[in-house]
Amino acid sequence: MKAIKKLVSLLLCTAVMICLLPVSAFAEEDDDTVTFDPNTDKVWSEAVYMVNTDTGDVVFKKNENKKMYPASTTKIMTCIVALEHISNWDKKVTIPYDCYNEFYEGDENYSDPSNAAIEPLQSNITYKDCLYALMLPSACEAANILAYNIGGGDMTKFVDMMNEKAAELGCTGTHFSNAHGLHRDDNYTTAEDLYKITKYAYDKFPKFKEITSTYEYEMPANESNPDGYSIYNTVSLIRPGSIYEYEYAYGTKTGTTDQAGRCLVSAAKDKYNYILVTMGAPYRDKDGEYYDDWYSMVDAINLYNWAFTNFEMATIITKEEQITEVKVEMGESATHVILTPEKEYTALMPKSVSTAGVQKVFKAYDTVQAPVEKGDVLGVMDVIFKGETVTTVNLVAANSVSRSDIEYYIEKAKKQMDETWFKAAVAGIVILLICFIVTRTIENTKRRKKASKEKRRFESYAKRR
Repeated sequence: MKAIKKLVSLLLCTAVMICLLPVSAFAEEDDDTVTFDPNTDKVWSEAVYMVNTDTGDVVFKKNENKKMYPASTTKIMTCIVALEHISNWDKKVTIPYDCYNEFYEGDENYSDPSNAAIEPLQSNITYKDCLYALMLPSACEAANILAYNIGGGDMTKFVDMMNEKAAELGCTGTHFSNAHGLHRDDNYTTAEDLYKITKYAYDKFPKFKEITSTYEYEMPANESNPDGYSIYNTVSLIRPGSIYEYEYAYGTKTGTTDQAGRCLVSAAKDKYNYILVTMGAPYRDKDGEYYDDWYSMVDAINLYNWAFTNFEMATIITKEEQITEVKVEMGESATHVILTPEKEYTALMPKSVSTAGVQKVFKAYDTVQAPVEKGDVLGVMDVIFKGETVTTVNLVAANSVSRSDIEYYIEKAKKQMDETWFKAAVAGIVILLICFIVTRTIENTKRRKKASKEKRRFESYAKRR
């Protein structure tokens, strides 16, 4: 009996312990099945923009054009402008107190050292150090140091360069008022604009990925750290041992202020590449207490798992697909030619959607004349999915059709006979022929009359003899 009681107690304790285990705030992947769906389940961030960068397809968006405060994701543009103007990564930078003053002047927006990673007047800091300090621990003084040095001592000039670049990239809902992203009412962007900025950074600068995918970087020694010191990336998705560590992520940039909430721009690859922008995730509760969960990271993991599990590349059109045929006039060996797509078309599709739901609407010539060369464009085809034209492809001749010379010259003669000048010439010839016939008829008539008259005279003369 005692043994049974002990067993029951043990089972109850085990059950209680299991119930007390923490439950993750994000959807776990179980046997390749992800139940999360952003179209029906909770997405914490106020604005989201997620793109498959291999195809350019937007797989999820939410308030993507709403103006939002970017916080330190501003530094992505700071990094871009810096990378465009730095020719020597190892060049030492000037670090005046001007780069720090705003953080200690009593303004409530600048009441902390802002993740400081560089000391004032430090003389051994390079552009490379600044870029890593900017993008890993999100050091605001690093942003100002870059702005000061690249702007020729004028940080406002550097911010102007940031806005010029934003306009160049087609960011219509963006304005920067500083290089670091600490709150100002006129420092704002949108989730879609921030995607454009990040996509440009990845496409233009391999160093951008190298920097933002780094978790730890060793900074040179300073007065406080005579042996040097390490700085770390704030993107928990790439932090070893973090509850938010995500094996497919390769970093980018976080941003957090009371006004912006938690923002995260991230990138990940599992067969396909994605860039994800999330902005305005909850940061504090209604009592002003910090949330334990980083909901920007929660959203990222949920959305990546959903995308990687539910989308795949599907072949919508093959080059061998026979779409229609066109009549060929004057063909030597064929009266029709088959049209096929000029190129293959693949698209990112939900795995649950059949390609049979894709519409193909084409327009082509009814008739063409030989010769027809293989590859000649004889039509176009729109590919329509869910009422939207996703692409347009040319339709080309699948084979060549040579010209029949006999039919060609017959047809040419027919056409010439239909020409106005030809009809006029024929009419002229007919008129001349008629005139000739009439003239000959008149002449013949006169000749017969004369001959008849001569005959009668001869007969009369003969009788008199």
